[in-house]
Amino acid sequence: MSAVLARAAVTPRKRSRGVLTRIGFWLAVGWLGLMILCALVPFLLAPYDPIEQHLESVLATPNPEFWLGTDGIGRDVFSRLVWGARPALIGVAIAMGTALVLGILWGLVSGYVGGVVDMLLMRVADVFLAFPSALLSIAISTILGGTLAVTMVAVGIALAPSIARLMRSGAIVVRDREYVEASRMYGYGLWHRMIRHVFPNALLPVMVQVTVFAGITLLAQTGLGFLGIGVQPPEASWGASLGESFRYMNYNIWMTIIPGLVVVMTVLSLYTVGDRLRDRFADGAP
Repeated sequence: MSAVLARAAVTPRKRSRGVLTRIGFWLAVGWLGLMILCALVPFLLAPYDPIEQHLESVLATPNPEFWLGTDGIGRDVFSRLVWGARPALIGVAIAMGTALVLGILWGLVSGYVGGVVDMLLMRVADVFLAFPSALLSIAISTILGGTLAVTMVAVGIALAPSIARLMRSGAIVVRDREYVEASRMYGYGLWHRMIRHVFPNALLPVMVQVTVFAGITLLAQTGLGFLGIGVQPPEASWGASLGESFRYMNYNIWMTIIPGLVVVMTVLSLYTVGDRLRDRFADGAP
């Protein structure tokens, strides 16, 4: 009887947490959808050109004309945030594409082949992981040039060893299963077994973590933009908006708070979607 009462007391609490989790998930999806819309059609959503100066309204606080105020040279903050969504998402796509291509191939070969090859490839990964990702990205960007594409490729290279380790762990679990051994007995080559059988079945750990790496990538891009690496002025970017507003915090703190909130909400939305995907996979849901 007491066990039944305990379950009855706990069930509404669990149910309320489940409702809050679903609400948070759909809010996160809505926010990410809004960011994607801003990246696709910023010219429809932004009231002003992102580089247009309004010298009569420098450092204006939020008002009916400039919804989020203006920056130190009179540019509309809201318009710059809307236009900044495009390089932000393009940068994340470039970095994640680079990291996934390099890391998946790296980890797949290491985990499936094993032996000396595995040891050598993982020692290379350890060397990369020994350096802070931000410093490694800055070093590569400095050598190859500071454009958005080059900078985000550098971030992707810095993340590739982490993805390689995840892919390796999945490949080790899958490589000795019956269907892989059966393909070996039928005479299929090494690459056929890796790509056709091991790769799709070892990919799950990587896919679950993609949103986490995407959030890290966005934070890295914002930090590099804050330092002036990546999108070059006067083009709009979230990192540049934070960097330009920092010096005016004593005059208009909204210039710093609002871009920071946009970045934080986007990263948290990515993590929320990632948590939901992880839970779905863990529960065995389709």
